Amino acid sequence: MDLKKLTLSDKVIAGSGIVLFVAYFLPWFKIDFGGFGGGGFGNTTVTLNGGDVGFLWATLPMLIGLVLTGLVVATKLFDVKMPTLPVPMSQLYLGLGSLAALLVVLKLLIGEDPSELVDRSYGLVLAALAALGLAAGGFLKFKDGDDDVPLPPPPGAAPF
Repeated sequence: MDLKKLTLSDKVIAGSGIVLFVAYFLPWFKIDFGGFGGGGFGNTTVTLNGGDVGFLWATLPMLIGLVLTGLVVATKLFDVKMPTLPVPMSQLYLGLGSLAALLVVLKLLIGEDPSELVDRSYGLVLAALAALGLAAGGFLKFKDGDDDVPLPPPPGAAPF
């Protein structure tokens, strides 16, 4: 296992995937009841982590981060050859990273509840930054043309 094989884009993707996984378990939203329902024991705060937010907004981006991290580790550190896909691997990284970033950043912007009771917490901000890191790593990989398999010519094209 040689870490020197990892490019900058690989490091960004793997690090962002790990941080997104950790952020999934941190508080994304908090509700402060300020003395209500606490039985007279002072302030009561309830937090919601990524698992409480929903599959689309939190679990799917976290799984995308784990898959992309696993792809980097398998292909770069353990020299696993991936099967030929209909799209280049760099486009796969870019597309999935962008999807994860879109979902988490939308959740950050939209919030959980239209009322003023629910506040965003640090886990959601960390998850949004990590998801943006996945998209940035995918963009770097796409920009570098870091593909394991060259694209086949389109059907009917004359070979040169």
